[in-house]
Amino acid sequence: MQSVFILLTAIIIARLPLCPPRYHPTQLINHLFSAIAAKVNNAKRSHQQQYIAGSLATIIMLVFILAIAVVIEFIVIESIIFELLLLLCLLQWEKISLPAVDLGALEKQTIISQIQPHILRDLDQLSLLGLHKASIENLCLRNSYQWFAVIFWYSCLGIWPAIIYRVIQLMAHNWNCKLTGNSHFGRPAAAILQLLALPSHLILACTLRCLQRATSPLSNLTLQAKKWHHFGSGLLLSSFAYSLAIQLGGPRKYQGVMHRFSQLGHTEPVQRDDIKRAQQKLTWAWLLWVCFISAIYLLISIN
Repeated sequence: MQSVFILLTAIIIARLPLCPPRYHPTQLINHLFSAIAAKVNNAKRSHQQQYIAGSLATIIMLVFILAIAVVIEFIVIESIIFELLLLLCLLQWEKISLPAVDLGALEKQTIISQIQPHILRDLDQLSLLGLHKASIENLCLRNSYQWFAVIFWYSCLGIWPAIIYRVIQLMAHNWNCKLTGNSHFGRPAAAILQLLALPSHLILACTLRCLQRATSPLSNLTLQAKKWHHFGSGLLLSSFAYSLAIQLGGPRKYQGVMHRFSQLGHTEPVQRDDIKRAQQKLTWAWLLWVCFISAIYLLISIN
């Protein structure tokens, strides 16, 4: 039960407002990966050379971070403290704080200031409804990548697979291939991330489906997911949209260029209160995950 104790302790501490997001330990790694991309990703090279450079950067940075983790493990004698510290660095919960009353244009700036550091989309020209939709999509995907997937890999295989996953996720985020300059350089990290995040995406989608008031046909979810650019994230967002009885997806703009994405979920537009409901749904989801994982470990220990 040591792993359950470490996981529960890390989750409780990670949810406490002890450290502002800009001071989270992963910010240091973000700066490192951004500097590496600025140094290695040369736009004058061919697409194949950029892809090779991205592949080599992914491997070298992964080995480098793992080497640092090994040094930390050597310094920290107790394995339980090592795993707890590392897990605290890996877990990151996203939330959005809205004012108690609707402030109109001022509310737009409040939302933009909170989600702009974590999202690549152009937000300035979005309507308030568009910002609400972007906020909910950001909450769902970021928490899936930074919270649920870390819990999944740690629970299944331990701290080292969780570290490998999170490092690749940070590389894919900083070298996002949706940006023109990273379209080839960031593809290797993005491909590995989609493969590693797929199991947690699917399980979280099933969890959110269980939290729906009215169960939607599974055929609708899979059909919408197949039209999305990644099946796993498409199924997750579609399940979340149906769970909230709202519509997500649609066109979005990156670096001034419009990208067409399919619509997901219902046809009801997103409302202001849906952001609060979205955060409550995700909180219920990770509580269910923790209860299920604890029960599995308890059964294993008894047997």
